[in-house]
Amino acid sequence: MAFLQKSNTTEQESSVLHTVKTGEFDIKSSIFDEIKEAYPDKVTQPTPQSIKNTNKLNRKKRGNSHVTKSKRTFLDTFALLISSGMGISTSLQTLHKNIQDTALKKTLYSMLVSVENGSSLSQTMTEHNFLPTFLISIIRIGEESGNLADKIRRTVITIDKDKKRKGQLQSALFYPVFVMALVIVLGVLTATFILPRIGQVFSNMNVKLPLLTKILIQVGNFMGTYWYIILPTIFGILTLIIMILFIIPATKKSGQWLLFHLPVFKDLIQMSEVSRFSYNLSMLLNSGIPITKALFSVSEIHDYYMYKKYIKLMAADIQDGKSFHNTFSINQKLTNKLFPFAAQEIITAGEESGKLPEVLEQLGERYEEESDQISKNIAVLLEPALLIIVWLGVVFLAVAILLPIYSLVGNFQT
Repeated sequence: MAFLQKSNTTEQESSVLHTVKTGEFDIKSSIFDEIKEAYPDKVTQPTPQSIKNTNKLNRKKRGNSHVTKSKRTFLDTFALLISSGMGISTSLQTLHKNIQDTALKKTLYSMLVSVENGSSLSQTMTEHNFLPTFLISIIRIGEESGNLADKIRRTVITIDKDKKRKGQLQSALFYPVFVMALVIVLGVLTATFILPRIGQVFSNMNVKLPLLTKILIQVGNFMGTYWYIILPTIFGILTLIIMILFIIPATKKSGQWLLFHLPVFKDLIQMSEVSRFSYNLSMLLNSGIPITKALFSVSEIHDYYMYKKYIKLMAADIQDGKSFHNTFSINQKLTNKLFPFAAQEIITAGEESGKLPEVLEQLGERYEEESDQISKNIAVLLEPALLIIVWLGVVFLAVAILLPIYSLVGNFQT
C-alpha cells in the first residue's frame, strides 16, 4: 500500500487520495475508506465539526506506553527520516509500509490518520499512549522548537539507558538466583530419591544412629513417600514468592524493600536510580521544561517506590519555593538513604552556580559507570557467601551419612 501526496482534487473531497494496486487495477479511494475496510471496528471517518468539538482531556488513551524493541527501532529510523528533511506524515507512511510488527503497524496507521487530520505528533502519541508521558513531552518540545529529530534521538538514548539499567540488576540477580535454585533442586532430589535408600541401608545395620542421621532418614522417607505432593508444593511456593516479591504490582514493594536492604544490591540500585534521576532531569531541563514539571515527570519513570515517592516530595518542596539544598536538609534522613552524600553536594553546587542541567548530566554519566562496574563485579562479591551456603549443605549431608559408618567401623574393630 502506498500513500501519495495530495493532488488537485475538488473541494468536496476532504481526505487524501491514494492508490491501491491490486493485480492489474489501480483503485483510487479515500484514506478513510481503506482504514474503515481494514479495521471496521476501530476507525470511523471524522468530520471537521467532530474534530473541532472533541474534548482532548476526555479522550480515552489507547495502546500501551511500554517501549518495545519495535518501538525503539521505529523511533530511531523516524529520527533519521526527519533529519533527512522528510515530513512527519511522509515518514510515518514510509515506516508503516516497512514495519513488521503487526500491532505497531496498526497503531501507526491510526496515528497517520490523526496527523493527516491536523493533529501534532506529540498529540497523537498521547492519544495512542504510544510512549511514557515524559518522553512525549520531549517530542512536544522538539516540535515547538523545530528540533524534532534531535529530541527523538534523545528519547532513543533515554530508552537505551533505561534498558541498560534494568539489565544490570537482572544480570546481577541471575547468578545468585541460579546458584540458590540449583542448590534447592539438588537438595530436594537428594532428599527424595537418595536419602530413602541410604536410610534403608542404615536400618539393616545393628548400629545406633546419631540424631542428625535419624532426622535425615525421616526427611528422606517422608519425601520418598509423598514426593508427588511435596515437589509441586515446593516449586509452587517458590514461584508464588517470586511473583509476590517482584512481579505483582500490589506487593512488589516488599521485594524492592528487600533488595534495597541487601548490602551489595543496595549500592547497585542506588547508583542506577540516581543515574536515571540525574540524566532524565537534565534532559528535561535542557529541553526547556520547568523544573517542577520535570521533577513530577521524572518521578513517574522510576521503578522503585521509595525514589518515586521521594522525588514527588522533592517536586512539591521546589514548587513551594525551596531549593534542592533545603529539600535535602529537611528530609536529611531519607535523603541519605537514597542519594549518596557526594551526589547531594554536586546537585546543590550545580543549582547555586546556575549550571544544574550540565552538572546533572555529568552526574548521571558518572553514576552509570559506577553501577555498570558494580553489576560486573557482583558475582565476585557474592561468591564467598554462596560458597558458604553450598558448603554447609554438603557438610550436613556428609556428617549425617559418615557418622553411622564411622560407628559401624568402630564396632567391627572392637
